[in-house]
Amino acid sequence: MKKRLALTTVIIAALLASTTSINSANADAQSDFQLAMQQYKTALANWDSTNKANNEAYKAAMQTWNEAKKNADTARKAIADKFKVDADAIKMRTAAAVSLATNAKDKKAASAAGKTEMDAAIAARTAALAAVPVVPAEPIKPIPAPSPTPPTKPAQGAKPKPADSTTPKPIKTPKAN
Repeated sequence: MKKRLALTTVIIAALLASTTSINSANADAQSDFQLAMQQYKTALANWDSTNKANNEAYKAAMQTWNEAKKNADTARKAIADKFKVDADAIKMRTAAAVSLATNAKDKKAASAAGKTEMDAAIAARTAALAAVPVVPAEPIKPIPAPSPTPPTKPAQGAKPKPADSTTPKPIKTPKAN
């Protein structure tokens, strides 16, 4: 009888110890998961804010680049228009001077003066184009960083079966008539 009582006590103690260690392991895994979930949410918020900041910086850089490109194009167009007007005027003056010249020597001198004037206009145009600021390369659209990986949920511990419980089952008694 004492042996049975001692054996029963050892079995009950072993069951209680294993149930307690399973429950504490489940509790540790659950708290680890909750901590990992908080860290994931923080990393996700940081990831989102970083991507938004990168996109805002890209938009600002694109706006600055577009303005610089527009200003450079406008300056080049103004230089080209001025050169065209000057070149047409030089051609008209040269043609008039050549037509008014009476001999070949005067015609040749008027033509050479027109060529010299055209070369000066071309040099002025080249210098003006060199003074236009160079537009930097177009900004590159940022590629979003990979999003953080959510933590995996811990596996549920084995639920104790009714046979494993330490409480005895209630005894069913027949109903009295």
